[in-house]
Amino acid sequence: MLTIDKTTNTKSTCYKLDKITEVKSILVCNKFVNWVIGEFDLYLKNESEELKVYFPNGWFCVRSFIKGDQFYFVEIKIEGKSKIACEILMIRLIRILDQVVNLSTKKN
Repeated sequence: MLTIDKTTNTKSTCYKLDKITEVKSILVCNKFVNWVIGEFDLYLKNESEELKVYFPNGWFCVRSFIKGDQFYFVEIKIEGKSKIACEILMIRLIRILDQVVNLSTKKN
């Protein structure tokens, strides 16, 4: 599994985290987005081209994309005012992704 992590401190009060992970299929990407929607049901969301969820003092977005015919990726971007809150949220989202990936590999 390919994973790319990136942390940026753009201002003294704004933190950005970015993670790109390769997954097996587009179905895993779609299940992950659905699970995130359910997990953050009470937050303000925008579900147009990508899932964008607003939380106090920041937001995160989840999108899936394809490179070539066989490479599927999930990208998670988080931006917020608290470094600790952003890191906790990233861990929470990665755990959801890991759970979806583990469930999809058990079925196959």
